[in-house]
Amino acid sequence: MKSEDRGHQGKGGGPVYFFSAKAGPVSGSLPGRRLALFLDFDGTLVPIQKDPAKCVLSRQMKEQLRSLADSDRHLVTILSGRTLSDIKARVGIRNICYGGNHGLAISGKDMRFIHSGASAIIPIINKLGRSLEKEIACFDGAWVERKKFSLSLHYRSVGNREIPGLKRTFFRVVKGFPYNEKLTIVKGKKVLELMPDISWDKGRAALWILNKLRGRYLPIFVGDDITDEAAFRALKNSGVTIRIGKSKRTLASYYLKGHREASRFLNSMQDYFPNEVRT
Repeated sequence: MKSEDRGHQGKGGGPVYFFSAKAGPVSGSLPGRRLALFLDFDGTLVPIQKDPAKCVLSRQMKEQLRSLADSDRHLVTILSGRTLSDIKARVGIRNICYGGNHGLAISGKDMRFIHSGASAIIPIINKLGRSLEKEIACFDGAWVERKKFSLSLHYRSVGNREIPGLKRTFFRVVKGFPYNEKLTIVKGKKVLELMPDISWDKGRAALWILNKLRGRYLPIFVGDDITDEAAFRALKNSGVTIRIGKSKRTLASYYLKGHREASRFLNSMQDYFPNEVRT
């Protein structure tokens, strides 16, 4: 079992505010290319909620995404830590590529992918999930989410004094569990996630999708969490990487001030190819 904290110190004092960049960070790289937009969901397209089930895409955001997806000049991909079925149901737009479990499962037009190492982990995730649920039952506000290929311990609603004890319980249970060497721990925002210990992440998922596309695309990735750093790393020299929220501990080249600016960002993407409709 490994434990990963995928945040990194950015160079040059951190990213640049996206809307203050001279001439726009996209336009200079665009001639002759289409846009491949990769978007995180929670904390990027919707505000983070204590209960992830209460996250709902706004009508305005949904229409913006649909407009981009209907254009021949854009490929829109939602890459989320949620399960593939969950993220597809919450967005519910055709012509979009979806990636669940941080890209372990991908579904889109002419694209179907499940990582070969993901299915084998399902029995382990289910058994460990049951053990964790019993052990953390005494911590008010903590809950375990089993997501087929991964598992998340949520503690956003746990009192600050209880969090250290909850984390100790989590690590104790995982450390003592058979086959824990097949798992890796990813630390997110008020969540500890167990994933298959395989060479795959959002960055590799984005590159896999780009490799399936015909034509020349400029990749743009927008995300807010530690798991998005893998994509910032993978696309840093070939695309535009944008973090939600300013931070010096990121590999993203640009930032938006918060998820509320995501709508403005999507509008700016539409402006590059107005009136283009997919046939």
